[in-house]
Amino acid sequence: MSDRLPHEKGFHVSWDQMHRDSRALAWRLDGKGPEDGGWRAIVAITRGGMAPAMIVARELDVRNVDTVSVKSYHPMRWGWARPCRC
Repeated sequence: MSDRLPHEKGFHVSWDQMHRDSRALAWRLDGKGPEDGGWRAIVAITRGGMAPAMIVARELDVRNVDTVSVKSYHPMRWGWARPCRC
């Protein structure tokens, strides 16, 4: 059994892969927004979601990107995810 924390085990994604996957997501979302197929805004999770959100926003030509900070664990124990007010 490993004594490493889950985030230390490593699921590494290259910048190229992240960029490619973000563009693929944007292509799937294109034309499927709630307002005549268009999107007005994107919400990004600050724990790793900022870069993909910006790529998706650029691909969909969305100018409004909002952020949500979420704390989901303490170094010694896991818990429920909860939004943080920063």
